[in-house]
Amino acid sequence: MSVMTGRVPRAFLLPAVLGLGALSLASASAEPAPAPTPTQQAEAGQVIAAAGLPFGFYVGDEQQATTSHVAKLGSDITFPQGRFDGSLLGLSGKVPITGKLAIPSTSSYFVSFRFMPATGTVELIPDGDATGTVEVKTGATTNCKAVGTNLCGDSDVTSKVFIKLSDVKVDGKVLDVGPNCRTAQSVAVNIKALMPLGFPAPSVKATSTFSTPGFTGCGVREDLSPLLTGLVSGPGNTLVTNLKLRCVGSGPPPNGCGA
Repeated sequence: MSVMTGRVPRAFLLPAVLGLGALSLASASAEPAPAPTPTQQAEAGQVIAAAGLPFGFYVGDEQQATTSHVAKLGSDITFPQGRFDGSLLGLSGKVPITGKLAIPSTSSYFVSFRFMPATGTVELIPDGDATGTVEVKTGATTNCKAVGTNLCGDSDVTSKVFIKLSDVKVDGKVLDVGPNCRTAQSVAVNIKALMPLGFPAPSVKATSTFSTPGFTGCGVREDLSPLLTGLVSGPGNTLVTNLKLRCVGSGPPPNGCGA
């Protein structure tokens, strides 16, 4: 039996060198990664669009609180400041918009039957997310001149809300409407306005006209829905508010909408 010491036999050395050479040639001749196809580029754009541009507005400010005029009663209902938090699903041309409207409830005073004072709590309950479109525009001195920002959006957005009544008193006496007194269908409030999407941004006044549907679920001892429908429901109601830009983009506060 022979023992190999210190020297690698040629029979083993030659195949090893050839193997390493083949490996080096394979690595050197490997093709670079292919450029993305138009389809892949489009899919990437769709992912970016789906992520959206977050933004937020205060609904109502010190100059113009959110105020609804009830045509049948000839009375106004003023709400505390609320918020609209949404997302633009694109940054060019007319793009979809989605968002959530949140307005705190309010106590209201009005006169029923033209002589009887009444009070109650009015609550706006969202019926799903607000949806619509925004035509994105640019140019502080051209397309966005009215709001003075470099980026703006010509919006057409609809929010659907149920109107809920509670704690109702007529002439100082409790009118027990129960816990489920609200409109049978949601009210569609459409807002069309040129919205600033950059800072500094002015408040933008928005006005909408809507019809109030009939009420349902009102009354504990007796059905009060027809009474409230007769008092409140009908066309020609208005909502007026100022929209004040709160944040844009996913950056940190105060001007970003991130956490």
